[in-house]
Amino acid sequence: MTPRQLLLGVAILASAHAVGPADATTDRQTVTTQYGMAVVGLKIGKASFDTVIDGGRFSVKGTLSSAGLGSLVSDTAGTSRVSGRVTGKSFAPESYGLDYASDDKRWKSEVAFSGGRVTAASVSPKREKPKPSYVPVKRSQLAAVVDPLSGLMIKTSDAASVCKRTLPFYDGWSRLDLRLSSAGTRQYSMPGYAGPATVCNVTIRPVGGYDASSKGLNYLAKQTIQIWFAPIAREDVFVPVYARIPTKVGSLTLQATSVSVK
Repeated sequence: MTPRQLLLGVAILASAHAVGPADATTDRQTVTTQYGMAVVGLKIGKASFDTVIDGGRFSVKGTLSSAGLGSLVSDTAGTSRVSGRVTGKSFAPESYGLDYASDDKRWKSEVAFSGGRVTAASVSPKREKPKPSYVPVKRSQLAAVVDPLSGLMIKTSDAASVCKRTLPFYDGWSRLDLRLSSAGTRQYSMPGYAGPATVCNVTIRPVGGYDASSKGLNYLAKQTIQIWFAPIAREDVFVPVYARIPTKVGSLTLQATSVSVK
């Protein structure tokens, strides 16, 4: 896995959802959060995400593109989106989509959910002639799962419980479990938010839809990722504001730079 692939995968799979819903006491509000991405301190990308809460419905739409040094290495751009219902304990996705391109290659994914179960999924390009080391996704592994966007929007009023969970992700290609454990608290400050952040150590466990011989995935599965969650728009929803992912060329960081509410 190259740093460019890791940027795409983690920024869309992990940091892209770093947007919290707005105050539910109003009919409709939009929270816009900006992000920057860097490798060993050098800027390589940027992202912007809008989250809308409208009654018992929610939606997230985001854009990602290369920037700074990343623009010199690769022309990368993508969009991601999810919509669904707001429940008492979580955000229940119904429709998830991802569309991104890097240089002359393009990937698309569409996934439908109902009650936490995948009901339909399509990806492009389709996998052809998998290697003998390829581990397919089993139908039984597509129950009680979440998409990569709403999956990291953690609905709880107890900051101490944020890291006490495993997040079962499915994006149309792969099933991955993100196992969270507590690593303390930090203070976080940016335009639009200043306050505590809950720090989680995260390890990745591949479940299905991956190549067991992948050096990049095997390397990442042995590393500890760190994600900071903060209630940037309402007290009972924690979302990522900072992530640090080890790579073979140095740490990839994803950091919220501003948040605004309309």
